[in-house]
Amino acid sequence: MNKFAKLISIVFQPLLMPTLGMSMLINLNVFDTIPSLWRIIAVVGTFIFTGLMPAVPILLLMRKGEISDLFISKREQRTMPYLFSFLAYAFWTMFLFRVLKLPLFMVGIGVGTTASILIITLINLRWKISAHLSGIGGLVGGVFGVCYRMAYNPVALLVALLAVSALVAFARIELKAHSAGQVLAGFTIGFLTSFLPCMLL
Repeated sequence: MNKFAKLISIVFQPLLMPTLGMSMLINLNVFDTIPSLWRIIAVVGTFIFTGLMPAVPILLLMRKGEISDLFISKREQRTMPYLFSFLAYAFWTMFLFRVLKLPLFMVGIGVGTTASILIITLINLRWKISAHLSGIGGLVGGVFGVCYRMAYNPVALLVALLAVSALVAFARIELKAHSAGQVLAGFTIGFLTSFLPCMLL
């Protein structure tokens, strides 16, 4: 069970959630008219800004011994990597707006996700909150928000996302990385900061 929980934690690593979300959204039927090149740019660009750019400082800090593991299990070691992620996600938001020229409500997902990183960074100064659940919560909130705004109802996808969220929460608790309260708080912050801007912009 422990190995399974670790596998889930690796597969649904927080830095991969925006790329997964972008891959899902641009393959919805409502985006059928979008050119293939644009889709590739959207996914690759999202991975560079939200996956690769935040990962490089984490790996460098691990090499210097300032971070003990890839999941940054110790609360005290999370502040600097989170701040690097905040900057990378801010650039991603500009990429959504300036390069992809997405509708404002979809750019709002980037704004909200960037804000969520700042929020969990501040919370982490006193209390260890789950970045994994914040990441998957942001994915769920973004997909829910876009589907609602575009009057699209992919029931199977939405149910699957909620099931995966529960699985990730179970994995983090099983590994004793977080308490139930910490995973719930992470998911709530991630979901709301993606969903609400998508609704309001």
